[in-house]
This record gives sequence, structure tokens and C-alpha cells, in this order.
Amino acid sequence: MNSMTSMKTVYTILFILFSFTSNAQLYKQMMYDNSVNFYDVVAATELYFESRDKGKGSGWKGFQRWIADNEHKYYPSGVRSNVDPYFVANQYKSFQQNNPINKSVFSTGWNELGPVSPGQITGHYAFGMGRIVSFYVDPNNDQTLYLGSRTGGFWKSMDGGATWSGGATDFLAASGVNTIAVSPTNTDSILININNSSNHYTHGIYRSIDGGDSWALSNFNPTNLGWGGLGSNREIYKIKYHPTIPNLIFIGTRVGLFRSTDNLATWTIPWANDD
Repeated sequence: MNSMTSMKTVYTILFILFSFTSNAQLYKQMMYDNSVNFYDVVAATELYFESRDKGKGSGWKGFQRWIADNEHKYYPSGVRSNVDPYFVANQYKSFQQNNPINKSVFSTGWNELGPVSPGQITGHYAFGMGRIVSFYVDPNNDQTLYLGSRTGGFWKSMDGGATWSGGATDFLAASGVNTIAVSPTNTDSILININNSSNHYTHGIYRSIDGGDSWALSNFNPTNLGWGGLGSNREIYKIKYHPTIPNLIFIGTRVGLFRSTDNLATWTIPWANDD
């Protein structure tokens, strides 16, 4: 029995055991685990909803959206494990390389055409679009503020929020910044997690040494961890510097707590390597 078949067997057994309890949501884990065949996920989810209400808030509509978004990608085999986990990022890099920008074309600058608010796109109040999910205030200077947006990247203010600058994260692999950690000895040294705004998959921890004006991928990234970026259900929830011990960093993730004593050059892995 290969590892993929073994994983599917485990999921099937667990789903049978828990599918009759009111809080059973195992199908969601199957949806986000690309080692599980697409059609096995569909069968398990339909079984879950056989005796349940499919109305608002049940998750049924979200499941139908998931099918519409994904079935064409895996038809007819349903196999999801051979999809390039870095497909989007690699395609973007390829586009940049094959389509170099001639700056002279934009010599007169840019004019904002909008939209300037989510409501102009949706036609109604759109809760949560671009919302702030993380922030930092310098304990020694309350004029220095850093913000992380679910879809808008990293922003900073040096005048207590009167004005803001951003944009340095616009061309990274994803646009979500859900956690910010700042060195207790140098506020220009910042760590952020870059993730997808829709499913929160991490693209790794990025570091800035100039107060957020530029960013570089740290060693703590999906390639070194074997997480696979878009292809694995891996999330980073929190990054935290120790308040008094230099270079001691803690990272809370979906698979446990990581600890680094050398500013993310290396780290101690958690007790388990999988969900």
C-alpha cells in the first residue's frame, strides 16, 4: 500500500467514524489535502450532507463553489497530487521575464482610475475586503506603525497614522500579511508571513532590514520545509520575537511550534511533520 492510498484509507475510516456527529468537518481537511483524490472528497462531502441542512451557513454553498473552481483542473482522474504547487508564482515570474517593462512607456506617470472602494466593484458594502489582520506599534515611538492586510500587503506610517506608505509587497508571491514580528532591538528588522488571502497557505516568512521598504524570503519557506506553497495545507499563524533574547524567534504553524535561536537561519522542527 503506497502512502497516498494509505492516506485515503485513513481519511475514509475517520470520515465514517465522525460523519454522524454534529461537528464533523473532516471533509474540509480533505478538500485542502491535495493527496486526496478530488472525487473522493466529493463523495465524502456528499455523504456528510445527506442528513444535514444545506441552508445558509452550513458550508454546502462553499462546497459547490469549490467544485466549480476545481473540477476542471483534475478531470477525469481526480488526482491532485501532481499539480505544481508553485504554478501561480512560477507563471508570474515567467511572464515578467518574457515581458520586460519599458519604463519609457510610462514616462508621464500614472493616473488613478479606481475603483477606490470595494463597494464600487460589488455594488454593495463588501465586508472584510482589504481588512487589517495584524499591526505593530513601536513601544518606544508611537509614531511608528506597521500594518498587515489580508489582501493588501504591508503598510507603514512614520507619523502616527496621518500618512501611509506601502507597495513593497505588491509583487511577492501572494498579497496576504497575517502576522508581523519586529525585532525588540531594531524596529527596521521586520518579519512577516506572506499567505494567500483565500485559503491562508503560506509562501514563507519574508524579512525586511529597512523598515519594510524591501523584502527578501527567509530560510523559513515552503521549499526548505517541504510544504509546497500552494500545494499543501500549511499555514503560519504567528511569528514572535522573544522580548529580551536576541535572535530567538517562535513560529506558530498548523503543524506545531517552531523555535529558532539564530534569526531563522535554522530552527527546531515540531514533534510531527504532518497534520
